[in-house]
Amino acid sequence: MNILERIPELACTICKKPLDANADGSLHCSGCNKTYQTQNGFINMLTDGMQRFAEEIAVQDSVAVEYEQKRYQKPYARRYHNWWTEQMAKRVKSEGRFLDNGCGTGLLFENLHNSKIVGLDISSEMLKYARQHCNELVLGNSQQLPFVNDCFDVVFCRSLIHHLPKPQLAIDEISRVLKVGGEAVFVDTNCSLLSALPRMIANKGEHFSEDHKNLTRKEMTKLLEPNFKIDEIMYFGYIAYPLLGFPDIVNIFEHIPFKSAIEPTLMFIDNVISRIPLLRTQSWAILVKATNRG
Repeated sequence: MNILERIPELACTICKKPLDANADGSLHCSGCNKTYQTQNGFINMLTDGMQRFAEEIAVQDSVAVEYEQKRYQKPYARRYHNWWTEQMAKRVKSEGRFLDNGCGTGLLFENLHNSKIVGLDISSEMLKYARQHCNELVLGNSQQLPFVNDCFDVVFCRSLIHHLPKPQLAIDEISRVLKVGGEAVFVDTNCSLLSALPRMIANKGEHFSEDHKNLTRKEMTKLLEPNFKIDEIMYFGYIAYPLLGFPDIVNIFEHIPFKSAIEPTLMFIDNVISRIPLLRTQSWAILVKATNRG
C-alpha cells in the first residue's frame, strides 16, 4: 500500500493540488512539477526555504530523545500527560478523520480510539518515536500543511502554536484542511503571573528556540476567531504542571518522598484552583475547543 492509499489527503505543499505516487515511493505534483521524497521512512513534505525553521527543527530533533526516555518515562509525568491528552480527546466526536498537527513523539495517539489518524511534525526525530503508535506520519510544516482542502473532521494542536514564527498562518491552514463544522482542540502555553518568570528563564535553555512564546487568552482568541467559533476555554496547570509534567526540565518531584500520596494531592489542588475566579486564569496552560466556520 503506497503513501497515498494510506493518507489520501496529501497534497502539494505549494499549490495544494493532488499528488501522484511514483514507484520509488516519492510523490509528484503535476501542477507545479514538485517531487517529494521519503526521508527515514517518512514522506518529506517540507519545501525549500526552511531556513526560518532551522533552529526550531534542531531544537525539536535534539529534545525528542529526552521526551521519550525521560519526560514520558517517569510514571507520574506519564500519568499527568495522559490526563492532559484525555482532556483534549474527550471534547470531540470519536469518529472521522483526525489530524494531530505537531504530533511530536505521538503521545496523543494513545488516548485516541480512532484508527483514522494522521500525524504531522517538523522533526524527523520526533516522528521516529511517534511511529511506535501510528504509521500515518508526515514530515511537514504546520504553517504550510500538505493536505487538500476540507479533508479532516478533527484537528488537535498540543503545544504547537507557541513555537511558530507566524501562528496566524498555521491557524488559517488548520481552518483550510478542516471541514466546515469540523472540530479543533488547541492546548498551549498561557501567559500568566505564575508562568511568566519561570518561562522567561526556561526559554534561555536548550529546549526552546527564539520563537518560543507565551500566549494570553486574548491572543489565542484573536488568532482563532476569524476562522473559528470558540466553544470552550479551560485553564489548567498550577502546581502539578511544573512538578509532575516536565522532569526533563524541572526534576524536583523526583526527590520528594511519598509520591503516591502527594501526586493526587497536587492534582486535587490544581482542580480547586481551576474553579476559583481570577485565580483560575493564572495557569500554565490553556485549552481552547473550537468549531471551524469555513
